[in-house]
Amino acid sequence: MRFVALIALAFTTSAHAVGLADGVKIGEVTPESAVLWARLTAETEANHRVDKWDADQLHWTVPGADGSLHFEYWPKNDPKDVGQTAIHTVTADDDYCHQVKIDGLRPATEYRYICYAKGADGSRTSIQESFTTAPASDAAAPIRFTVSTCQDFPRRDDLKNGHKIYRSMAALKPDFFVQTGDTLYYDKPDPFAKDIATARYKWNRLYALPFLRDFHSKTPSYWMHDDHDVLKDDCWPGQTYGDLTWEQGLKVWREQIPQSEKPYRQFRWGKHLEIWLPEGREFRSPNTMKDGPEKSIFGKEQWKWLESSMTASDATFKLFVSATPVVGPDRKNKKDNHANAGFEHEGNRLRSFLKSIPGCFVINGDRHWQYHSIDPESGIQEFGCGPASNQHAGGWSQDNKRPEHQFLRVKGGFLSVEIEPNQATVIHHDVDGKPVNTTVIAAPSN
Repeated sequence: MRFVALIALAFTTSAHAVGLADGVKIGEVTPESAVLWARLTAETEANHRVDKWDADQLHWTVPGADGSLHFEYWPKNDPKDVGQTAIHTVTADDDYCHQVKIDGLRPATEYRYICYAKGADGSRTSIQESFTTAPASDAAAPIRFTVSTCQDFPRRDDLKNGHKIYRSMAALKPDFFVQTGDTLYYDKPDPFAKDIATARYKWNRLYALPFLRDFHSKTPSYWMHDDHDVLKDDCWPGQTYGDLTWEQGLKVWREQIPQSEKPYRQFRWGKHLEIWLPEGREFRSPNTMKDGPEKSIFGKEQWKWLESSMTASDATFKLFVSATPVVGPDRKNKKDNHANAGFEHEGNRLRSFLKSIPGCFVINGDRHWQYHSIDPESGIQEFGCGPASNQHAGGWSQDNKRPEHQFLRVKGGFLSVEIEPNQATVIHHDVDGKPVNTTVIAAPSN
C-alpha cells in the first residue's frame, strides 16, 4: 500500500509552479511536417535523488500539472512567417501530454519554435529551441543519422544526466535519430510497472534526464516500440502484465511519443535515403503459434505496404530498420523475431524480399551487443546498434563469434550512418562516441 501511495503522490499536481521538465520531443519529421510533443509538469525540473531506489522513496519524480500548451514556430531566416498551434488543455487523462502535427513547412529548413506552458494557477514557462526539416526527395544532400536501442533508467551511465550516448550523438549533429525499441522496461525493477500509473512514472523520469531532454528538444527523432516498452518480454496482443493491460500499454506509448497516423511508416530524406520503420508488436501472431504461412509478425496489411513501397522507391539506399533481429545470429531460446525458428517461415520470406531491393540493408535493435552480420543465404547485411550503456550489455559472449559476424562487440554504444551519393558508411560507436567499427557499403549500380 505504501508503494501505491507514493506513486499517487508522484502524480499529484502542484499549485505553486509550472514547468516542462520532460522537455519537447520533435518527431515524425518530413520535408513538410513535424509532430511536436510536450508534457506540462508541476515544476521546472524533476525532484531527484541519485542514490539507489528503495521502497520508501520515489526518486526523480516528475508530477504533471493541469493547464495548457501551445507552440509557435517560424523559419530561422524568415521570422515574420510565424505559425501557431491551437491552445490545448492538458489533463491527467493523457498524463498532461500534448502532441500536435504542424504542416506546410519548407524542406531542409531550420525552424525555431517556442513551447508555451500555462498552469491552472496562471503560472507560465516556455522552451525555445530549433529543428530542421528533411530535404526534398530530389535533393542530393548528404545525411547523417544515429540509432540506439535498449535503455532504462537504472542502467544509465551518468546518474545525474542520463545516458552518455545522447551527449555523444549530439556532438555528431545528426540530421535525425531512430530509437528502435525497448525505450524503457516495464518488467524490470526499480520499480516494476504493473499498472498504468507506474508505467507513466517510468516515462516521466527517463525523459527528464538532462542528456535525453536536451537531445530530443532539437533532434528530429523516430521511435519504434518493442516488447518491454509496451508490456513485457516477448509479448503479443491480448496479454497483461500485472494490472497493466495491452490496451493501456499502447495508450501510454501513444501519449508519451510523437505519433504518425499508423504505427508502421516510411520517411524520405533526400534523393539517396529512405527508411522503413515496420511495426512488430501490434499485428503479430502469438509466439506460441505453430510456425507456417499464417504465422506473422507484420500481418497482411503491413506486408502489402512494405512490398509495394519498397519496390516503388527510387532512393539510392533503402534502410529496413527493425526492432528485432532479421539476420542475427540470435540466442536459440528467443522465439519472437525473424532470425530464429519461432517465425522462420516469415523470416525466410522477409530476407528473400529484402534481397530483391537494390541498396537495402538492415539496422536492428533489441539485442544487448553490437554486431555486423551477413546472412549466408541472402547476403543481407544487418547492423545491431547495441544497448545504450555498457551496464546494459550482455546476453552474448565475446568469444562466440559466428561465421555470419563481420564484427562483434558485447558492449554498449550506438550506430551512426552517413549517406552520400556513392556510398553509405555505417559506424559502430562506444558510449563516448569513439568509432569501434566502420563498414562502407557501395551504392548499387544502375
